[in-house]
Amino acid sequence: MRVILLVLVLAVAAAGCGVGRATNEEKISKTASMYLSALADGDTATACAQLTPSARGEACDQATKERLARLDPEVLKNAAEDSMDIDVDGNRASAGVSEPPGARFLLVKTNGEWRIDSGYTLD
Repeated sequence: MRVILLVLVLAVAAAGCGVGRATNEEKISKTASMYLSALADGDTATACAQLTPSARGEACDQATKERLARLDPEVLKNAAEDSMDIDVDGNRASAGVSEPPGARFLLVKTNGEWRIDSGYTLD
């Protein structure tokens, strides 16, 4: 009986892990990682969806396709999977990525969602 009770207590405790709202940092990391992964996969629609309307512009899909020709998919995948240096200041934030060194995304919170407003600015 004690074993069953112990198993139940451990199961309930384990189920509680990771529950709750995502932090701003987690949301920012997810947006930046999704953008980089989409670029690595050539998925311009998903990449453009991670941008603010002003960053997207009128021809995001075409402009992104042209930029992809100059980007190394492996570098993008590595940057998407690596940790990020995230700084949040109200509804604005920056996310430093591992590659290229010194590269940062600038993000803004719009309608409750973090979107990239400009990308790969160098420190």
